[in-house]
Amino acid sequence: MPLTPAAEDTAEARRSANRGWATLVIVVAAAALALGALMWRLTGSVAPSGGDEGSAAEAMDEFAPIAERWVEERDHVTAEADLGDSDAVIVAVDDAAARTETAVDDLAQIAADADGGSAPLYQRLVAVFDGRLDALHRLQATGGATASAEWAAAEAQLDALGAESDAIICDIAGEMRGEGDDPDAHITPSMDVAC
Repeated sequence: MPLTPAAEDTAEARRSANRGWATLVIVVAAAALALGALMWRLTGSVAPSGGDEGSAAEAMDEFAPIAERWVEERDHVTAEADLGDSDAVIVAVDDAAARTETAVDDLAQIAADADGGSAPLYQRLVAVFDGRLDALHRLQATGGATASAEWAAAEAQLDALGAESDAIICDIAGEMRGEGDDPDAHITPSMDVAC
């Protein structure tokens, strides 16, 4: 049975109202979803990743194995130099140079990911490891002649870089304290650093 013109207008008005309500519900739901996503991104960008550690501590956790390996490599080179076997010295220096080259790349990534006041300190550590690599190349150039002036100069460079590295790590420890972290939980005894 056909609707009268008045009934047809009423039915059309109801359908129009229903479409309006449905559109409003969709818009409100989309706005709530967008607001939720925005809040999630904002809280994620200000919260330290890892939940309870600051950037300096997180980066130190990544750097610690690199520093520990450096101490081992440096001790190995020194031990072989003390024994005086030039072939063994060169093998130790070659190993240290290869690992240090990898360490420079790894540390550069750690420094790039670091935030806050520790970021420039980690950049300085990259420069220290790059300097260590240079000194190791100078040791390689001696052919294992541990009594040469060139060897002594490269050793002196490594010693100076070691002192600089220790000072930087202690500065990073200060940044960790400022972020509410305990440096002793991140700077390992094997790193051979006393702050």
